[in-house]
Amino acid sequence: MSFSKQFLSEAARVVEQIDADKVDAVAEDLAAVRARGGRLFFLGVGGSAGNCGHAVNDFRKRAASRPMPRPTT
Repeated sequence: MSFSKQFLSEAARVVEQIDADKVDAVAEDLAAVRARGGRLFFLGVGGSAGNCGHAVNDFRKRAASRPMPRPTT
């Protein structure tokens, strides 16, 4: 089997295991946080901090979200 066919076969197996109802539930929870003006925090240490930075940018781009203004003291 070629690399491409093996890769696509493995990807298809992974996608088939995703529970669409759970994905919908997470999306609804995130929409509720946004609707009430809540905040979503990402936390990472080391390499995962870089992943968090990318996730923040992805959420801002894809969800058209804006950072909340910092409270004044």
